[in-house]
Amino acid sequence: MPLTRAEGFIARCRASTEALARGAIHDVVALAASRKLKLTACGVLSASGRALPPLRDILASHMLIHAAEGEFYRDAVARACERMRIPILRIRERDALRQACDAIVLSEVRIRNRLFEFRKTLGAPWTEDEKLATLAAWITLVN
Repeated sequence: MPLTRAEGFIARCRASTEALARGAIHDVVALAASRKLKLTACGVLSASGRALPPLRDILASHMLIHAAEGEFYRDAVARACERMRIPILRIRERDALRQACDAIVLSEVRIRNRLFEFRKTLGAPWTEDEKLATLAAWITLVN
């Protein structure tokens, strides 16, 4: 599709995705409240932290399309939280372990051991995504 049409399409997708994200975050907040808990922050993992190029360049690269898609959804969750006044902590995936060591004041070995213990308790799947999400939550809790 022509670039101007693609821009309009993406804008419509962004609006509907953000509405869905707001609904999901609202549901999480309500569930937490029903359990007498309060959502006080949200950790959002970022792939690299580098700014994406212009849309024309993104659409010309399969790899950049996937990178942009990831940022698209991360941004939707972040904006939903911001609209609900939930602070966001952005954590670059490649820095998550180091940030966890600094925030939690544990060695890398101890954090890796703790992640392994979590895996034994929680079960599969326990891929790199689950480990990173756990680190992000842990960092967010102590900040």
